[in-house]
Amino acid sequence: MNIIFFGSPQYSCKVLNTLISSKHKISAVVTQDFKQNKNKKIKDTFVGQFASDNNIDVLRPANLSDNSFRDKIKSYRADLFIIYAYGKILPLGIISLPSNGIINIHCSLLPKWRGAAPIQRALMNDDYNTGVTFFKIDEGLDTGKILKYYDYTILDEDDSLILQTKLSDLASEKIIEILNSDIQNLKYQAQDNSLASYATKIKKDEAVIDWNEPCRKIFCKIRALVGWPVAETQLYGERLKIWKSSYLNKKHVFETGSVVDFTSEALSIAAIDGIINIEKLQLPGKNIVTARDFYNSNSNLTNKIKGFFHK
Repeated sequence: MNIIFFGSPQYSCKVLNTLISSKHKISAVVTQDFKQNKNKKIKDTFVGQFASDNNIDVLRPANLSDNSFRDKIKSYRADLFIIYAYGKILPLGIISLPSNGIINIHCSLLPKWRGAAPIQRALMNDDYNTGVTFFKIDEGLDTGKILKYYDYTILDEDDSLILQTKLSDLASEKIIEILNSDIQNLKYQAQDNSLASYATKIKKDEAVIDWNEPCRKIFCKIRALVGWPVAETQLYGERLKIWKSSYLNKKHVFETGSVVDFTSEALSIAAIDGIINIEKLQLPGKNIVTARDFYNSNSNLTNKIKGFFHK
C-alpha cells in the first residue's frame, strides 16, 4: 500500500519507523513547518528529521488549504494517509484525497477524551484505563468511525511521558495488524456522541498546586503534567517544579502547603488529607534532581528548609 504519514513529535517516530520497516511504501511525510528555537536557530520536527534521515520526501505546509500543497500531495497517488500527532486539523480538500481514506491514531478510548491532551486529562482524572484508537478521519474533532481500539490499564508509576511511550509502543505494535486487514471492507463503528468527553489543551496556570486538595488529586496532577508545564509550588518565596511524587493518606495537624519533613528520601509537604512526598524536583534554570541530590546540595532553598528544621 502507498502511504503518506502525518506526524510531528518524537513519539510519532515509533509508528513511522514501523511503517518504514514494513512491506508498505511510505511515499512522503507531512509534518509541521520549521520553527525557531530560543536561540533563533531553525529547528525541524523530530518526524521531519527522521524522515529526511530515511530519504523520504518531507512536506512542511504552512497552510494546509493551499492549492500548491494539495496538488503536491495528490501527485503521490496515496492509497492511505496515517496520522499520529500531526498537530493540525486537515481540511476537507485533503481528507477526500486518498482512496482508502485517512486513519488517525488517538491516545484514548474514543469517544472519551477527544481533543488535544487525552493522556494528561486521563491521568488528571485518575482514570483506571486508557488506550489507543484507530479511527477514520472525518470533518469533526476525533469524531470519525472507529476501526479498532486497544486498551491499557493505567499504573500509578505512569506519568504523561511514560504513558505516551507505552501507548506509542502499542500503536506501533498494532499498526501493521490494521494495515494487513481488508481496510476497504471492514465494518467501522460509529462513536456514541452521548459518551463523549473532551481533553482540552493544557494551560500553564493549571500547573500550580492547591495544597488544600486531596493527596490523590495532587499526585495525579503531578504525574499528568510531567514534561510540560510541570506541576509547581512556592516554598519560602522560591518556585519549585515537581517531577515525581508519592503520597501517604493520614490525619495531621500541619498547615496545608507547609514542609513537614526534609530528608535525603523526600521533601514532604502537607495536603488536606495527608502528606505528599516529592522525589524529583527542579529549581528555575536548573536540572531535574532527585530528593537526595537536592538535600545534599547547597541551593538557597535547601538551606532555607534545613534552617527551618534546625532552629
